[in-house]
Amino acid sequence: MGRRAGGTSRRARKIGFAATIGMIGAFGSTGLISSQIPTLAAPPPKQELKKLKRDHSGSSTKQIDPMLEAALKAAPDAKRWPNNNYARLIDTGNLTVLTDGTTIAEYRETFKLFNQNARNLAEVTLPYNNSYQELRVLNARTIKKDGTVVPVSPDDMREGGVSAEYLMYDDAKSVNFSMPAIEDDCIIDYSYEIVTRPTLFPGQFTAYWGFTGPEPVGLCRYAIHVPVDKPMKFKTYNDDTLKPVVTTSLDGKTKNYVWERHDLAPIEPEPSMPATHDVRVWMEVSSLAGWQDIAHWFWGLQQPQAKPTDAVRATVRKVTADMKTDEDKAKAIYNWVSNKTRYVGIEFGISAFKPHSAADVHDKLYGDCKDKANLLITMLGVAGIKAHPVLLHAAERRSVSTGLPTLNAFNHCITLAEVAGKDVWLDATAETCAYGDIPDSDRGVEALVVRKGIGKFETIPVYMPAENGVDLSQKIVIKSDGGADNTAEVVMRGQAGQEIRASVRTLKMDQRKEMMERLAASFAAGGKVGDFTLPDGDSKEGPFVMKMTLAAPRYAKKTSSLLLLPMPNCVVSGTKRSPYTKDKRVYPIVSEDSSQLKSDTVFTLPAGYTIEDVPADIDLVSPLQEYHRKSTRSADGRTLTVSDVFMEKPGTSPASDYAKIKTFYDDLLKTGDDQIVLKKSP
Repeated sequence: MGRRAGGTSRRARKIGFAATIGMIGAFGSTGLISSQIPTLAAPPPKQELKKLKRDHSGSSTKQIDPMLEAALKAAPDAKRWPNNNYARLIDTGNLTVLTDGTTIAEYRETFKLFNQNARNLAEVTLPYNNSYQELRVLNARTIKKDGTVVPVSPDDMREGGVSAEYLMYDDAKSVNFSMPAIEDDCIIDYSYEIVTRPTLFPGQFTAYWGFTGPEPVGLCRYAIHVPVDKPMKFKTYNDDTLKPVVTTSLDGKTKNYVWERHDLAPIEPEPSMPATHDVRVWMEVSSLAGWQDIAHWFWGLQQPQAKPTDAVRATVRKVTADMKTDEDKAKAIYNWVSNKTRYVGIEFGISAFKPHSAADVHDKLYGDCKDKANLLITMLGVAGIKAHPVLLHAAERRSVSTGLPTLNAFNHCITLAEVAGKDVWLDATAETCAYGDIPDSDRGVEALVVRKGIGKFETIPVYMPAENGVDLSQKIVIKSDGGADNTAEVVMRGQAGQEIRASVRTLKMDQRKEMMERLAASFAAGGKVGDFTLPDGDSKEGPFVMKMTLAAPRYAKKTSSLLLLPMPNCVVSGTKRSPYTKDKRVYPIVSEDSSQLKSDTVFTLPAGYTIEDVPADIDLVSPLQEYHRKSTRSADGRTLTVSDVFMEKPGTSPASDYAKIKTFYDDLLKTGDDQIVLKKSP
C-alpha cells in the first residue's frame, strides 16, 4: 500500500518533501492510506477513540475468514497473467474520521506470488511517525500452496527508524517483518491499523486511493466513515462510473462512503505512455476549502523556521564579500547552500511537513528539500533578496490546481527568488545545477508559490531544445589503410550536463581515463584515447565540455579500391532497436522532453581517394520528433562535412498517430546503416 497518483516519467528521482501526508505509504499497493496533516496536539476524546479501536490480539491466524476464502477461490494462476509476477487479491482501506480530525485507518493487503520475482513483497515495511501516530499489525500470515497457514510471530516484528546519522529525523519509524514460508503460488496476507492524532486543520482531513495498477487486482475497496456534519468532497479520475455507495448510520451521526471494484486488469506498460495519473483509476478526498488553506498552513510552518542566527549572518557576509550586485550575491548564496549542505531524501516523519530551522540545517550541513529551500530563503533574506517557498510534485506535468486541495499534490520543495527584477527558480537539492538552472524533473510542473501565506499556481518554464541536449563536433582524418585520427569535442547542456557532472564528480583518476576510453569506443571500434580534457564537474557554469583526440585503426572498411566510412548519426548508436515494436497502440504517445542532439563531422580524405558516393540528405518529421541530415563537399573535394540534428518536442499524440511515429523511428534506424564510399584513384 502506498503509491499516490504519481507520474511514470523516467526523469522522476527520489526527493525529500513527502508526497504522502500520512507517511504510511512506501510499499507499493494499488490503494493508498488516507493522508493526514498532523501536529502534536491534545489526544482525541478517549471515549470516542475507545469505542472505535478494537483489540485484535486474539485474531486467529489459523482460520481463513470469508473475505480471504472468496479471494482464494477466485485467485488467478500465473498462466492467466503471464506478464505479471503476482496478483493482488485483496486491497482494502477503512478510514474512520473522528469529530476532532483524528483518523483510525485499517488496511489489508493480500497477494498471490506467482514466481520468485515477486518475493520482494514478502519483506514488509510499514512506516509511521511516533510523534503523532500509532501503528499496530493486526494480522500477518502466509498461506502455502498446500493450504498450510504460517503466521508471522510477534517476536519477528522489528521496529526501525531512519539512520542515526540524521538526528533531525528521529521521529520517523517503521515496523518491519518478513513473511515466512515463501514459495511460488503462496499467498501473503497482512493487515494493520494506523491512528493519527489531531491535525493542524482541526477537524479536516485529506485522502487518496488508487484502484488500478500494474498488477491484476481481485477486490479493491475503500470506505470512509465521517460525521454527517463534516463537509467532504471527493473526485474520481479515469472512470466516470466509479461512484460510492452512501449510507447513514442508524443513530444518524455518521455518513458512510464505500467505493469498490472487482477483477481489475493490470495496466499494460507501453513506451512513452501517459503518466500514471492519466491512465490509472484513482480518487482523492478532501475536506479543505481550497488551496489557500494549504498555502497558509505551509507558510505558518516555514516562516518561523526562517530566522537567521549570527552564524548564518556571518556565512552570508563571507560568501558575498566584495560582491556588488544582487545577482552575484544570490548566485554565491545558492552555490553555498547547494554545495555545502548535504541532501538527504527523508520522505516521512513530522519533518515531511515542517522545515527544520535554518540554523540547524546551517550548522549540521544536511537537510531534505524543504530544509535546504528554507535555509536558502533565509540566507537570501539576510542579503536583502526576497525569496519564497515553492511546493510541487517533481516530474509530474499535469494541472494540479484543478484537483482537490491536498498535500498529495506535492512531494518536493524549491525556491523562487526575486533578483534584480527577475524571478529565478532555484532547486538547492540539485548540486550540479548552475544558478538560474533547475533540474528537468522540475520543469513544466505546475507549482504552488507561497508568498506571505498566499499561494499562487505557476508553471515552471520548460527547456527550449537548444538549452537541453548534446553537441558533437569531430574532425576526422581518414588514412589510406582505413584508420583515422579524430579530434572530438562534446558539449552537454541542460539535463545532459547535470547528469555528466554528477557522474564525473565521483570518479577517481583511473576511472576518468576509463570513461574517456569508453567514449572513444563509442565513436569508433577499437578507438584509443590520446589527449583528453574532462572537467571535474565542480564547476556548474555553462555547458559541460569534454575534448579528446583518439586513434581508430579500424574506422573504415577497406577493399582493394574502396574505403567505406560509417555515416555520422547523432541518434543511432549501439543497439539499433525501435522502442515501438507492437503493431497496435492503446495509449497516446507522450513526449515530456524538449531536447536537441546535434553533430557536425568534417572528414579529410586520404591522398589518392575521391568521394564516390554519399547517402542522400534526410528530412524526417513525426508529430513529436524531427531528424535532419545534410552533407556538403568542399570545392576541392578533399573534405566532406556531415551535419545532422535530432529534436524532440514536448507534447501528446493520439494513439491514431502511432503508425506515423513508428514509421519515423523505423526510417531513422535505417539511417544507421548508411555509408560514405571513397574510391581510390586509378
